[in-house]
Amino acid sequence: MIFQLTFDQMIFLNHFMIYLSTVGFGLALANAFIGISYIRDLKELTLLEVKAHKRFGWIAATTFYLLSALCIYFAVIPRLNPDGFSDFFITTIFWHTFLGGIIAFFLFTIKFVIARYKKDFIYKYGKILGPIGFAGWALAYFTSNIDFYFFVNPSVGIPTPELIPNYLLSLILSVLIGLILFAIVKAFKFKTYGEATKQTNLHGVAMILHGITFGYEGSAKELVGTPVLYKYVFPKTYEFLERYSEQIGLDLDELKKFNLNEALEIAMKKFTEIGLAEKLKVKWISENELTVESFNCSTATVRSYMEPEELKNSICPWGILTATIVNALTGKDIEISPSEFNMIGAKSKLRIVEKSI
Repeated sequence: MIFQLTFDQMIFLNHFMIYLSTVGFGLALANAFIGISYIRDLKELTLLEVKAHKRFGWIAATTFYLLSALCIYFAVIPRLNPDGFSDFFITTIFWHTFLGGIIAFFLFTIKFVIARYKKDFIYKYGKILGPIGFAGWALAYFTSNIDFYFFVNPSVGIPTPELIPNYLLSLILSVLIGLILFAIVKAFKFKTYGEATKQTNLHGVAMILHGITFGYEGSAKELVGTPVLYKYVFPKTYEFLERYSEQIGLDLDELKKFNLNEALEIAMKKFTEIGLAEKLKVKWISENELTVESFNCSTATVRSYMEPEELKNSICPWGILTATIVNALTGKDIEISPSEFNMIGAKSKLRIVEKSI
């Protein structure tokens, strides 16, 4: 039978799942610790912490769903026949199935789906969604370990894992994993950003520069119209980029050797490497239309202090910078649509047109 295991296979599978749950819960704890450290304002997370939080979350989620699949395949399905159904009424199995299975899966999946497809909600409602997801992981962890150490081990006769011989040691290891990973992230954060005052100062500078960018852009369009962007803003931005490019390892002359798509990919990769954003995604809609989207932009926090009216019909600096590079490499004019802003970045649409006479 496909669901029947030999005793040795049962030992291997149970031990594997105990190790997996211990490590997975440790990652979930590390993720929770990072969120708790910014419980007052999740928008203050540094880019380094955002990346760590996301990586820990993805690994913990993969572990959670792998364990769920193994439980369903090897424990739940075999008991759905008449001879095994009564096992569900054994106390530890019942609570693990109900609390640590159905409810835990539902709670964790709510948080996972929102984190995957509604990133703005994480920043707005992270104080609620974070605990919901962690509660799912915690219920699955505690009920599964209780079921193993207090029923499977003494009743079925499967021995405890050599490295984790009891329930308490499993919990201690999970907490240690969480604390160690959290400490490592904080250490790298301190090394990268320095003291908290330095980070605050950087946010202040970002706010001023961002405000000037939007203020200048709005005034320029009102006073002299969009063409000023082509005549003054793009060339001046490119001149600055030429002077600054060596400092970030970006050779603009070298970019001209590649096609436009490759050149943009190289530039965006370099900008992310120096921490200006977690990710900058260029997507071509047609031969002459493209979008540039920023994720966890270094100045996205600034926009949370701006009124929606201030962002209306505005263009994200990444849109202007991308248009500047495209303009310099192609010699053609660029039409930029108003950017779509969100809590962690923005999306700008660009259209390449022939130079107007």
